[in-house]
Amino acid sequence: RTRCATTTDMVKEVIHQKLEIPTEAATISVADLGCAVGPNTFHSIQTVVDAMNAKIKRSSSHQVGAFEFQVFFNDQIGNDFNTLFESLPPNRQYFVAAVPGSFYSRLFPPNSIHYFNSSLALHWLSRAPSGLVNKGRVHCHGGGAEAVAAYGVQFRADIAAFLEARAVELVRGGLLVMLFVCRHEWMEPDAPRYDMWFAHIESILRELVAE
Repeated sequence: RTRCATTTDMVKEVIHQKLEIPTEAATISVADLGCAVGPNTFHSIQTVVDAMNAKIKRSSSHQVGAFEFQVFFNDQIGNDFNTLFESLPPNRQYFVAAVPGSFYSRLFPPNSIHYFNSSLALHWLSRAPSGLVNKGRVHCHGGGAEAVAAYGVQFRADIAAFLEARAVELVRGGLLVMLFVCRHEWMEPDAPRYDMWFAHIESILRELVAE
């Protein structure tokens, strides 16, 4: 609960300090990359929309009610968007659309999105590291130095592709906010405090496969 509150405060602060609101009435476009089926994506988007509205109200140069919000929910083509849209907040203050496809490639026209959000999605790679034998594992946890190095190479390639795509799509003065699992450089890749939950997920998936 404390972590979520801190993240929310950081998002509100960066929008207040850094986001450039259009000078004239316009539609503000927001995209959540890796939305899954909710409800976390709705909480994230509501925080963003509320923060933007608060900034507009505080500005003497912007007319309250002159802006509308378009939210794009993105995830892989196989995502259950029907379930996502069936649980949309009934009193939402934004229009919605689904954008299926990998966020490691272009998803939107150039200069079209004012705010990108990606929460706990970028640790999923575009594919398994090339040439790596890490049978029975979903992560580099427990795979040794070779696995850690291979996953690192793949992540660097993926995050470069992600940032290059967003650089084209983001409007000038827009924001890209990313929240994902990290570890300190001084922590070992197999540090229990960091990777324990991956080990549990891996064990559960093995049981499901066996069944």
